[in-house]
Amino acid sequence: MNTYDYIAIGAFIFTILFNSGTVYLQKSRNIYQIFGSKAFTVHSILISIPWGFFIFTEFLANRSNWRLDHSYPVLGISIMAVALAIFIAAITQIGSGALGNSYFFGRPLRDLQGIYRYIKEPIYWSYTVWFLGLAFLTSLKVFFVYMIISVIGLVWFESWVERPDVGKTLVR
Repeated sequence: MNTYDYIAIGAFIFTILFNSGTVYLQKSRNIYQIFGSKAFTVHSILISIPWGFFIFTEFLANRSNWRLDHSYPVLGISIMAVALAIFIAAITQIGSGALGNSYFFGRPLRDLQGIYRYIKEPIYWSYTVWFLGLAFLTSLKVFFVYMIISVIGLVWFESWVERPDVGKTLVR
């Protein structure tokens, strides 16, 4: 691994912690109330900054020499297609506002059906599967690390923070 890999890994971990922290603080302390009807917009902008930085650092990781012996583009693209299908099915079910945690700002969460009957946290799992596909497509081993971080940080930790009983939602 090189410096770019460590920066990207750190950016991903920071992004997960930042998003989880803002969600927790909104649920427990209603931190965005000062922004009134613009609260969701402000939250969306704030969480977009670390996510944007993380995506930028992924492009830097392409300079890494920590690679598999070969890339497997057909396998990688096939896996990424599965990830995309999971993501689209999930977003179709709950709406794109859920990407910014809109249900913590008074917007209703749709009844979870469809893919949610088969996969718990399908959006986060789609990210994990996407990283697997990228690892095979690009031959960059750092994407395997992202997979592990995604399972621990998103599927386990952030989904736990987003549960209704964590932080006792104050938003009505």
